[in-house]
Amino acid sequence: MVEPYETQTKSGKLEERIYVDSGKFIRYSYKDKTTGKVTKDKIILLGKNQTAYFLIPTGSKELAIKAKFDLNASVKDGESIKKLIDFLSEI
Repeated sequence: MVEPYETQTKSGKLEERIYVDSGKFIRYSYKDKTTGKVTKDKIILLGKNQTAYFLIPTGSKELAIKAKFDLNASVKDGESIKKLIDFLSEI
């Protein structure tokens, strides 16, 4: 019998869903200034574990690579510039 916290893969194998962390997140993109093309995204997960990942497009999927982060870094939000920490106060 499948328990409510279990799931079955496409191949029929049973897997358990195990809680890891919860919290807030910030996601932003990096854009090449000359081509205007988005090269990667960064997602910062602000839970108990506080981790960040670069999300690199690889065709139909994205590859997640651990990254460092600075909440005092600035990003462009439309026509204004904000620090990442400012977005957290809005959530």
